[in-house]
Amino acid sequence: PKPKSSSSSSSFMGGDPLSEHLKSAFATDSDKIDISLFQQTSPLHQLGSTSSATTTTTPTVSTETLQKVAKQGHVETFALVHPTLSNNYTGVHLYLDEMGQMKRLPLNARAGEYAQAAGYNPPPIFYGDVFVARIRKRGPVLESYLDLTAPECHIQAPWLQRAAMDNLEYQMEFNRLTGRQGETQPAVAGSDGVARTEEGYSWTQTEDELELVVPARCDDADAVVTAKDISVVFKPNKVQVKNKKHSREPLLVSIDLFERIDCDGCTWTIEKGKNKEVKVVLTMEKVEQALWPRIEN
Repeated sequence: PKPKSSSSSSSFMGGDPLSEHLKSAFATDSDKIDISLFQQTSPLHQLGSTSSATTTTTPTVSTETLQKVAKQGHVETFALVHPTLSNNYTGVHLYLDEMGQMKRLPLNARAGEYAQAAGYNPPPIFYGDVFVARIRKRGPVLESYLDLTAPECHIQAPWLQRAAMDNLEYQMEFNRLTGRQGETQPAVAGSDGVARTEEGYSWTQTEDELELVVPARCDDADAVVTAKDISVVFKPNKVQVKNKKHSREPLLVSIDLFERIDCDGCTWTIEKGKNKEVKVVLTMEKVEQALWPRIEN
């Protein structure tokens, strides 16, 4: 999915009519709600975003209740570019489905590229279609929408090249007025070289690649594991690792991946450590260049 440009220029004071208008666009796919993802906090709630249903605690709800809520359409607004004195109080907002993650909508890698270009590092993770609008806003008052044409929505657009400085200016002024040190976007799981530990394996990631480290368990502590004992299967949405020296449980891991990988760009090797410790290291190339919020689907 790609960000969609908005090109309206009506004048008004207060509120955000576009957010209300887009509810119908995000009222679809309510039957795809995955309640197991309800406990996970959207990365967009951390910086730059507002939503119509943000809470500090997570109540217990049923799948049916979430589906009813999703049918109403919930719009989340992300401030891609904050209005400042330097940009004549002209900002850019992204509008997205607040329940996109729970609907398991596909990653919107292009929207993530926009956010990274605007100085968000790491960039938030966006799901599904994203609408883009240029606004003029002073303080809490949204004064008007301004024209933003499709040719202006490329990654090298002048306004996007200035965005990081505009957002830095906004953050510094915010810190000055509030006395706060400012919030930072939390690191995505497995990023920044910090391994995320799961049951039976650990993993790290960049926007391009995923690395999986699997300890090669054996029945016999004295057994020596070699590459001939290891079997690795790469599929577009799945990876499996087996160890022939573990007769009782040869399957070490079987993971349904969060997004697709390019099997032709995947490799594996073994690393030997102390006390005959052997680890299987898998390197997988992602189809879409984006950080994943988790490894399993």
